[in-house]
Amino acid sequence: MLDKAPQGSGLKFNDNRYLKRTFNPMLWDDMQSSVSTAKVPANQSPTWRSYDYGIAGGDTYPALGFGSNDYIDFFVQTPHTAQINAILDYHLHWTIPTDSEGDRFAFKLNIIAAGINNKFRKLEGSPFRKEYVLKGNESGRHNYLDVAHIDDKANPTVSSLLICTLSRTAASVDEYGGEIYISYDDFHILHDTAGSILEGYKE
Repeated sequence: MLDKAPQGSGLKFNDNRYLKRTFNPMLWDDMQSSVSTAKVPANQSPTWRSYDYGIAGGDTYPALGFGSNDYIDFFVQTPHTAQINAILDYHLHWTIPTDSEGDRFAFKLNIIAAGINNKFRKLEGSPFRKEYVLKGNESGRHNYLDVAHIDDKANPTVSSLLICTLSRTAASVDEYGGEIYISYDDFHILHDTAGSILEGYKE
């Protein structure tokens, strides 16, 4: 076990013997999920498409196409570096194959969570829903949709588990008729340490 933090690392041990950053202690970072490892249902499942992402030349790359009511299930575990009871933001990285101005689409996130040795519970605000109005220039772009802002203490311990369902739900009006191509999804979470000295506890 380290007796002191490495010189120049920007870290130090606090009184409880876990590493703290000596610079700005509250930093945002990605908590990775991935549509590529999600559980796809037997029915109402999105479809993997080959898409050129708007680049001429014939090469194509994968994108997960969500039609109306398609959904996936996925799991996320919070890292030891995360602030306990941190705010979480969930968002999608998306594009579309064909531009349309004024049409809309919407996504919904259902989420339950539990810390280690805690019971699962539905987080306040779930299901979260976000609707987007197309501007006519999103095809082939790396677009970003912030679906959920979660401040309901989703991670009361290290290695808290989030169980989620992401679905494309009906827009209020003027539904976009094409698929929404999702390339990645993830949470943003606040970090306040470089990890935890104790394996199962923050301090």
